Amino acid sequence: MIRLLLTSDLHQWIPKWNQLIDACSGERPDYLGLAGDLLPKTSHMDQRLFFTQMRRYLLKVRTDVGCKVFLYLGNDDHHVLEPRLDELVSEDLCVNLNRRVYRESGLVFVGLNVVRDYPFGYKHYCVRDEGLERSPIQFMGEGVTITEDGRYVHLNDLTEYLRDKPSFREELESILARIRPEEMAQSVWLIHQPPSELGMDICAHGERVGSPSLLAMIRQYQPLLGCSGHIHESPYQPGGQWVASIGRTRWVQPGQVDSKLHYVIADLSDALSVLRVSHSVFGEARSLEAKEG
Repeated sequence: MIRLLLTSDLHQWIPKWNQLIDACSGERPDYLGLAGDLLPKTSHMDQRLFFTQMRRYLLKVRTDVGCKVFLYLGNDDHHVLEPRLDELVSEDLCVNLNRRVYRESGLVFVGLNVVRDYPFGYKHYCVRDEGLERSPIQFMGEGVTITEDGRYVHLNDLTEYLRDKPSFREELESILARIRPEEMAQSVWLIHQPPSELGMDICAHGERVGSPSLLAMIRQYQPLLGCSGHIHESPYQPGGQWVASIGRTRWVQPGQVDSKLHYVIADLSDALSVLRVSHSVFGEARSLEAKEG
């Protein structure tokens, strides 16, 4: 049996990082997946400084549990800090899975951190998605990006900025080109942006902000397992859910609210089928036949 522990959106909340260490010690996963948003939401300097502490957490996971860690920066994490993350990779503490395909134990791990545009200011990871360009609501004019030394730079034209970047569908196609068709049934995807229509993308005010491109990919290619994050409150909203089946694919979105760490345990058979899926707050999925949406 292969065990995965999947979560997202810890945002440097120290109690939850500590709970993550405890969860790994108790659950003994073979693989730990963190689907984005690792760093503080306060300042660039706070984000930069947190890597020292994150190194201690990852080192403890390696020494106490020995599982492999897959992670990447999320939409709230400043992109210019990617080299700091790669320093942890060079110490063999984790795998930076963003836009990467990693093969081990018969599994194919895949990661992507871009998201649909949203009202918030930091735009580096925002992309177009199936005709959905800029969010109709913007809190910071045309939005901002950031320089290497941590200074915010205001965008002149958000629409043009988004059109100059690959779309969400194009990002997915770039990854799919590196996966053989027969590998899809053994693939595990960590995608920060949740898919549309599955109850994993529902904001507190009721708006659904999932990706139709991601849902289309799941329906067509049928990966084994996937995990998203980004919309912390979605599993708690009317119509929200933390797990769904799309054909043969099992997809989860742990959520992340309040003080208790939200994570999902997925147990796979030696033949790489999903045996069991359980949530740290909501309990075990009642049936592996849970239906889409």
